[in-house]
Amino acid sequence: MRKTVLVAIREFLATVGTKGFLIGVLIVPLIMVGAIVLIPRLVSDKQPALEGTIEILDRTRWEGSESAPTIGAQLTTAYSPEVLRTELEMMKRGAEAQAKQALGESAGSAAGAAIESQLGPIPNFTIRQIPDDADLEAHKARLHEGGVRDGGLMAIVEIDPNAVRADDTGAFGAYHLYLRPKLDDRTEDPLHNKVREAIRMARIAASGQDAALLARLMTVGRTKSTVVTSTGERDSIGGGATFLLPMGFMMLMWVGVFTGGQYLMTTVIEEKSSRVMEVILSAASPVQIMTGKIIGQMGVALSILVVYAVLGVLALRQFNLLYLLSASQLTLLVVYFIIGFLLIGSLMAAIGSAVSEMREAQALLTPIMLVLIIPMMLWMPIGRNPNGMLATVLSFVPPINPFVMVIRLGGTEHIAAWQIAASIAVGVLGVIGAIWITSKIFRIGVLMYGKPPNFRTLIKWVRMA
Repeated sequence: MRKTVLVAIREFLATVGTKGFLIGVLIVPLIMVGAIVLIPRLVSDKQPALEGTIEILDRTRWEGSESAPTIGAQLTTAYSPEVLRTELEMMKRGAEAQAKQALGESAGSAAGAAIESQLGPIPNFTIRQIPDDADLEAHKARLHEGGVRDGGLMAIVEIDPNAVRADDTGAFGAYHLYLRPKLDDRTEDPLHNKVREAIRMARIAASGQDAALLARLMTVGRTKSTVVTSTGERDSIGGGATFLLPMGFMMLMWVGVFTGGQYLMTTVIEEKSSRVMEVILSAASPVQIMTGKIIGQMGVALSILVVYAVLGVLALRQFNLLYLLSASQLTLLVVYFIIGFLLIGSLMAAIGSAVSEMREAQALLTPIMLVLIIPMMLWMPIGRNPNGMLATVLSFVPPINPFVMVIRLGGTEHIAAWQIAASIAVGVLGVIGAIWITSKIFRIGVLMYGKPPNFRTLIKWVRMA
């Protein structure tokens, strides 16, 4: 036992003490912090102001009314500096309110500033009505002449004759939008929206209704949702976090298990190829070395898990979503992580002991990776329906059951206690089987050199040892 502990301590310190490990573990948090600090400064550069001429070819002969002017007049009003300034202020206030609710007062101000800088100054558009019998092709030819800042044409809106009043068949028309090449991406979508709104208002007025009154009747303000928890009520910021929580649980497992497992396989291969393993075998048995290495690298993997779990908890707290987590979920995450690492780590230790170079290990590692990628592919249906038949069955299939269970634990439904207990029991049995197989392969493989074995050879080693 003492030798096993010494091997585990040496394995742990030899891994976490390297610059590569520290850089690899800390690089993602540093990138995240850097992005949070730098992105607001990078987006502070204001966009250039939008300007240009939009021509309206209205074939409807709609004369307009007090409640719904002509389509060209509506677009002229919609693109007036006063209206555009009001829309920008509304967008800023909406972004500030959402960011303030999620991240706090300072974030709200930053969000408003980011919206303003991204949209740029108030656009300066000129709306020009052209006769309905005008030569459209001649006007379209001007869309690729000159530039919008030099007085060139930016867009042409052609309104169908039956866009406001239906034709004899009862069908309504629409409109066609012709644009200049390489137009600013802030132009097209808002123009579509404003043209559709103008046509909609004209149709309402043409039917004898008060378009302005109907617009007010159809507008309902959106209120904030309130989440009721055992510790009180709090504002909701949407269901996206609940949907992504199962994915976050599984990614914590993947990052920790496969990073630690990769370190384990790499150290075994390096020590075997450099003949250091032969020196270590003179002081400890193969089983003691294997066990110590697995335990040591499990400590490395737990360190990685703790770092990213703390980051995740701090992010949930920052976004006022800490109520989504419970102490039992975090405890079970650690339990399933240990089971998952012992399963995957022992298999990687077996592969590392059987080969002498990393490229030889890839052929043996590929089938295992193909099996273990299943939870990654199925996280969405499992997270959406954690008590469904698929999720329940896969919870008892090693070696993927630890990953499936953490996805289910992060879902929106309660998992039966007997399923949790049974999945842990199945996982423990899988660990015992994996370690038993690994010990057989490790005992022979660490002293075997030359041609790398295939799966048939590994089975023979298990039978022989």
